[in-house]
Amino acid sequence: MAGGGRDAAIPGESGRAVAAGRAGPDDPSGRSALSAAAPDADLDDDAPLDGVRVLEVGGGIAAAFAARQLAGFGADVVRVEGRHDGPGLTRAEEIYLVAGKRRVVVDDGELRALALASDIVIEDARPGRLAELGAAPADLRALRPALVVVSITPFGQTGPSRHWKSTNAVSFAMGGIMSLTGDHRREPLLTGGSQAEYLAGLHGFAAAVTAWFGATVHGEGDWIDLSAQEAAAGMLELYGPSTAYGEPVRLRMGNQTRAEWGIYPCLDGYIGLFALQRQIRSLFDAMGQPELGDGPMGDAVHRLSHVDELAAHIYAFTLSHTREELMELGRRHRVPMGVALTPAELLESPDLATRGLWETVEAAEGPATVPGRPFAGLGWRPLGRLHQTGADTGAVLDDWVVAEPGSRA
Repeated sequence: MAGGGRDAAIPGESGRAVAAGRAGPDDPSGRSALSAAAPDADLDDDAPLDGVRVLEVGGGIAAAFAARQLAGFGADVVRVEGRHDGPGLTRAEEIYLVAGKRRVVVDDGELRALALASDIVIEDARPGRLAELGAAPADLRALRPALVVVSITPFGQTGPSRHWKSTNAVSFAMGGIMSLTGDHRREPLLTGGSQAEYLAGLHGFAAAVTAWFGATVHGEGDWIDLSAQEAAAGMLELYGPSTAYGEPVRLRMGNQTRAEWGIYPCLDGYIGLFALQRQIRSLFDAMGQPELGDGPMGDAVHRLSHVDELAAHIYAFTLSHTREELMELGRRHRVPMGVALTPAELLESPDLATRGLWETVEAAEGPATVPGRPFAGLGWRPLGRLHQTGADTGAVLDDWVVAEPGSRA
């Protein structure tokens, strides 16, 4: 098949020719439906990405998280190992992000063939790395226009900072989120985990699905150039637009936007209190101080100039109760409150258990409980087990590419 078809022969470094596709009577596009799904678990019949092939050129968190979501929604994700030249995943990240994916170790020619046999390629290497591996996105799409390539980098494929290296902390800072985090009287803070990298991965997942859907409709894929800095800068809520319109730069507000809107300690942890003006009297009733609502504290302007005074009342209130007691008072008086749960408590959450968030991954260390489907409503395939690096190389090459007769042992 000439041009953009999947059957164009690509020479592998081992000397054999491999073809980017397999013709089959059950799939006129050139792919056998029997080889479409990864073998780990029974595929939900309603999984929206059933039969979609995704090649992840394994590297950091961003590409791995994006591909993990694609796998969960039914795609056959193959992760190419050992071709990334940046920081890799920790063992805990590997168990969470790589489970359910087939893992291969291939040469440049085989990587190119796998890319041409894919519907989506997703990677987070530095700009130009795919080209060095013989799989430049523009070249791949010239051969196969329907292919979707998602490249996630710290600062994008273009621009003056495109070659800069980054970490999660750098992306968090350069995207502007760090400037809003913490107390304005101290240095800005970094949130827990690797939020900037997961945010970039979430955008990568959304972009991949959107572009793939477009390719199924009109036959044209795309090369998505996704910057982690842009992903963070695009979610600064009101702070970015207000600054652009000439308003003063807003200071970090720490744990308290105002006295009645903040995080407070209690007897067994922390609780968030979020009372609007219409709920102030209810808050004072819950605190056992209804008289506050009849005095100047009932006025929003007065409270803004007496934050410490009102906060002292609230501290005395929260420090005399447990989280459960405060939540009950909030429900009874219709005052918005929320508990700051720990990861261990989330694992025991009846809400998350009922909704089926958690699933088990089988790893060499034993079973691990990890987050599963991000929302209900669409079919989801449990990711099953963590494969060993390179364990699926032969099976994937058999499934996705076809050697010329006699070229393989």
